[in-house]
Amino acid sequence: MMRRNYHEAKYAKVNRTMKDVSKEEFECPVAIQFYNKIMGGVDLADQMANVYELDRKSCKWWNKVFFRLLMSTVVNSWFAYCGLKHRKTPLLDFIVPLAEALMASGKLNTQYQRRRETIRPTKTSRCLLNVGDHLPVATKTRRWCRKCAQQKKESHTKIMCTMCNVPLCIDCFKPPIHN
Repeated sequence: MMRRNYHEAKYAKVNRTMKDVSKEEFECPVAIQFYNKIMGGVDLADQMANVYELDRKSCKWWNKVFFRLLMSTVVNSWFAYCGLKHRKTPLLDFIVPLAEALMASGKLNTQYQRRRETIRPTKTSRCLLNVGDHLPVATKTRRWCRKCAQQKKESHTKIMCTMCNVPLCIDCFKPPIHN
């Protein structure tokens, strides 16, 4: 007869610590007793990775996978660091200097320096109620209409304003009618 499970369907007595720190004896399946006896490695790493999890909202599944793998890598590095130093360092005290060192390394290795703009256009200057010198021009590529995107509407357009280089659908380009 071929067994499908490693453990038989038997029960074992185990001690559980209650909230008031007293110990009580319970019966549980042998498989669960075995799991609880040897668990710790993967479960502890998963638990630590979830403590400071990067909860990034994203529709792209690979973003979530990337950040989960990144956090698993950080936790594994933390375990190795604690083992080498022979002392337990809090995970947050490991993550912050690691992140700062990675950002500093990234800044040193950049080819392009970010230019600071002297004048940033205000929202009122972008308002297209007064068309004036703003003229629509058809382009080759389709882009999201800026005004529709602000109103949480999906609209693609090939029309671009010549003055401010903003993609707008033809309905948003027209000035509003005032009564």
